[in-house]
Amino acid sequence: MNQIKAISLNLLIPLFIASVFAVILYNAQKMPEILFDIVVYLFYGFSLLVIWVSWHFNRNRFIFVIIPLILIYLGFEYFDAKKATLLFMYASMLYPLHLMFFLIFKERGLFSFWGILKIVFVLLEISLVFYLLYYPKESIETYLSIKLFTANFYPLKDLSIAIGIFVLFVMLALVLFGRYLMYATSFFILLLTFYGGLYFLKTPNATEVAFLAFTTIIFVLLIRESYRLAFYDELTSLPGRRAMIEDMAKLGRKYSLAMCDIDFFKKFNDTYGHDTGDEVLKMVASKFREVSGGGKAYRYGGEEFVILFPSKETSESLVHVDNLRQQIATTPFSVRNRKSVKKIYINISAGVTQNSQKDKDPFAVMKRADNALYKAKKAGRNQVIKG
Repeated sequence: MNQIKAISLNLLIPLFIASVFAVILYNAQKMPEILFDIVVYLFYGFSLLVIWVSWHFNRNRFIFVIIPLILIYLGFEYFDAKKATLLFMYASMLYPLHLMFFLIFKERGLFSFWGILKIVFVLLEISLVFYLLYYPKESIETYLSIKLFTANFYPLKDLSIAIGIFVLFVMLALVLFGRYLMYATSFFILLLTFYGGLYFLKTPNATEVAFLAFTTIIFVLLIRESYRLAFYDELTSLPGRRAMIEDMAKLGRKYSLAMCDIDFFKKFNDTYGHDTGDEVLKMVASKFREVSGGGKAYRYGGEEFVILFPSKETSESLVHVDNLRQQIATTPFSVRNRKSVKKIYINISAGVTQNSQKDKDPFAVMKRADNALYKAKKAGRNQVIKG
């Protein structure tokens, strides 16, 4: 359910942005010309903003996405008709692949080995396009103009459409495997927006509006990723400690809280290795994410998790925490080695308590929940104790 919600959110926000700009373009004749002069400046402004924020937050993938887009737009503006036509063809084929490549590969740092390799790749890509623009090869143009479909997509080449379909299938596969959800689900709208800017190249103001929409979507993705990095745990994808502190400040007069811990996790790490331990954390986190009773789970640190239950008393939330404990305890976890697969079961212990008038802040409640957790461990683990 949470994955469906994430996919919907990642799709709807770019779709909304693209729709707003489509409405603007549809009503272009009714709008003052100065508005579209502003659109050009906004495109450059948003592009520079994306580059600056990307640099500041070390999200360099967006720099590699935006700079070629700016160059494509500048080419359409300043090249003669023949070069602009060639640029149109090469951009429609190369940029979708470029976009896919840079959205799915991990951040490695701009001046790391992989970062420098990406810089070299982009420079080679740009150099190749410039070479083909200034030294056109008729044989290459003929090959790239090959007919693949009975339908006519003019002015886009069939190969451009085929490449677009290919990258969409790659992104769809990533969505199905739960990888890169934010980028993969937004990619469809980004690709349509880019192709729209090319398809309506000769329509006044269309490319400017489409490219501004594209840049705006990229900017929103950048802000959302920066937020995710700040407030979510990278390994488990659960909200982290900072998010918990923010949410604690919003709690009302009545709430309860559970401190939870994976039993014998250190011993498990020592026995099976930290990589397997990470997989255990992911599995347990997936169960915490689905906790019932209106609770919200956070990774507090290491093998510790916190669940907040707004407007719930201890007696109410304890039932939901114990249900969670049972779900985890009955879920087999497969440990693989070279010779066999071994199934083991993971247990958690938890302490649950609610706020009182004596508590100065939620951290005092957390302290009592932590004491209850300690009692649960002393009593034999794999249980939930009321604090």
